[in-house]
Amino acid sequence: MPGYLEGYGAGEAARERKLFLWIGSTVAVALLVTILYFSFRDYKHEQTIKGFLNALRAQDYKTAYSFWGCTEAAPCRDYSFAKFTEDWGPQGANAKYISSGLSDTERCGTGYIGALGSEKDQLFLWVERQNGVLGYSPWNGCPERKLRIMRWLKMKFGQS
Repeated sequence: MPGYLEGYGAGEAARERKLFLWIGSTVAVALLVTILYFSFRDYKHEQTIKGFLNALRAQDYKTAYSFWGCTEAAPCRDYSFAKFTEDWGPQGANAKYISSGLSDTERCGTGYIGALGSEKDQLFLWVERQNGVLGYSPWNGCPERKLRIMRWLKMKFGQS
């Protein structure tokens, strides 16, 4: 015959296990969502650059030019189709980057920077995140990151 206090605390232990399981599951799901978000938040912009390179590899220069937000009918004011094919055509200055693919990427301000080529010889492209228009990057890397580090160093060690 079971004793009077034999089941004492069993209900509390079961509640603690359920609470632990619920909290652990919540943390695991939050961690998974965070990892997935940071892994895929720039997927669309990477695909823009890859689509541009695929169009160039297929020598479909009109489609490739459209990634810059331009068409032959409505060319970009500062980047005509003739200049584009001069830069990206088979004998163009940037033709060597077409087969290389993306070597490095970085989110920066309102855009996304993608590097083509090897570490020693890179060309940086910019994708505007708001509209997906491609262009040459104004920087080789995000200057905001350098500014934040410099601000932190000045704050930490004072101005010298």
